[in-house]
Amino acid sequence: MTQPHHRPEPPRRGLPGPVLALLSLLGSLLLAELFLQLFHPLPDPLLLNKRVVPVSWPGTPYVPSAYPPRYLKHVHAEPGLPGIDTLPRTFSTNNLGFRGDSLATPKPPGEVRVFVVGGSTTECVFLDDREALTRRLQDRLRAAGIQVSVYGAGKSGDRSWDHLAMVGQRIAHLQPDAIVVFAGMNDLFAGANGRDYLMRDTARPPSLKALLGQAATEFQLPRLVLRATRSWDPSQIDIRSEYRRLAAAARARPLADHPPREDVGPYEENLRSLAAIARAQGARTVFMTQATTWSSRDPRLGAWHWMTGTRVRYREADLAAAMGRYNQAMKRAAAASGAPVFDLAASLPGSADFFYDDVHFNVAGADSAAAMLARFLVDHGMVSRSALRSSGAAPARD
Repeated sequence: MTQPHHRPEPPRRGLPGPVLALLSLLGSLLLAELFLQLFHPLPDPLLLNKRVVPVSWPGTPYVPSAYPPRYLKHVHAEPGLPGIDTLPRTFSTNNLGFRGDSLATPKPPGEVRVFVVGGSTTECVFLDDREALTRRLQDRLRAAGIQVSVYGAGKSGDRSWDHLAMVGQRIAHLQPDAIVVFAGMNDLFAGANGRDYLMRDTARPPSLKALLGQAATEFQLPRLVLRATRSWDPSQIDIRSEYRRLAAAARARPLADHPPREDVGPYEENLRSLAAIARAQGARTVFMTQATTWSSRDPRLGAWHWMTGTRVRYREADLAAAMGRYNQAMKRAAAASGAPVFDLAASLPGSADFFYDDVHFNVAGADSAAAMLARFLVDHGMVSRSALRSSGAAPARD
């Protein structure tokens, strides 16, 4: 008896196992992304790199770089940094995003209001609120009997076009009596690194890694990965200096066979425009030149120089000469605007007694610069002398 013939079952039509697994993974990722978007969205950790500024306080849409109101971070200097110990310090901003006391609007009667505009040398990021240039300037002037409030509008990386926007859009309407402009370093490096006056990078396009990172952080899942791997918490900002590492990286770069590129013309024009805006608002402008420690004979500073270039390492003598030309451009802008110049570059020695790296003040440096600037402001009538006359106090001379 023959066995019944069974036909083999036809093969099932469908997707191969690996494809199904991949689709399942993609579906799970999509669901996780949608869940995070709807119920637990994370802020973009690379938002500032993308040059997108959320509009959350007055003037922001027109100011490319500014601190938000009531910003707070804790900073720690690394061991050995000249003139700064390793104790934790606080960096904070007031109700309008400036470093200093609370700012009342309209201005109280009798208050003398001074703003200091600049980059990281004004910002003094690794100095405590009580040690920063702006606070020490306020302390010196008040000790001289002048009821003055000094506000810091400095931010790392800001250049003259940032200062122009800051004065025109965020300071002019706050009734300043005087605006001190402490600038030059970041304009020098913008030109040296190939950026033109419109901030276009003329040297090279962004790297593929940077582009991929910025594209990835448009989604929630990569942001979650960054938070998990970097211990990133935007509500608790804790910064530690890395100047020793940065200096070692700078020394490892190839030495340039040419001086740094300069773009002095737009810098000078921006300073003149800034002074004109201040004058139109009834405020007086004071320009302050940038001091450096390049080519310093102080052996304590050599290991801490890191601002000598980003792609190549420029000779310190070339950098010092270039900075001198930016300082001269500032003096020309001041002469054209009828504004006085406090020549800090000629007044403060480039040593580790006052600086901890190429340009940034240590504790003693900020205090010394503030003392000299306070005397300059009083001697040139940039702040009210009426309080001095009524109190019988004399300008600080220590």
